Amino acid sequence: MKYIKTVRTICFNLLLIFSGSLLCAVAVKGIIIPKQFLAGGVTGLSLLIHYVLPGLPLWLIYFILNIPMFVIGWLFVGRRFFFYSLAGVFIFSAVIFWPYPVFLMEDMILNALTAGMITGVGSGLILKSLGSAGGLDILTVILYKKYSIRPGTVSYTHLTLPTRCHRCRSRWSPYH
Repeated sequence: MKYIKTVRTICFNLLLIFSGSLLCAVAVKGIIIPKQFLAGGVTGLSLLIHYVLPGLPLWLIYFILNIPMFVIGWLFVGRRFFFYSLAGVFIFSAVIFWPYPVFLMEDMILNALTAGMITGVGSGLILKSLGSAGGLDILTVILYKKYSIRPGTVSYTHLTLPTRCHRCRSRWSPYH
């Protein structure tokens, strides 16, 4: 009986990770990339590298950038979270590889809001599981475990960082 409950828990958590990764991939491939938006965290850094070097596939960049996060995660986070997160990175890297339809909305604000909502629901599903999709979520869990810094605070900070960097670049750039 305990074995069945364990298998059911594992399947449920992997389903949450898959569903959340699928939603995040739809937002990235359907809105963020076609509109040349950036995102926060490792996904945003992967997008930035992908925009500069379009020959490199996004899934590969994301996977490679997550390797240092997993080394840190192995040292500071529990093994269960580590293995679920490892599955999350594999799943997200796989579903980001699939083709998705492009959302045809002209309004950039509406595109940004839609991408944010879809990504937020996807990330929420992933974090509802006992793992993550890698990236800064691993650092968020470490900060919560070690220093009791709430995950929402860390997420807000790293999600607004691309906007802050763009504002600084715009303010000091001689071309603006």
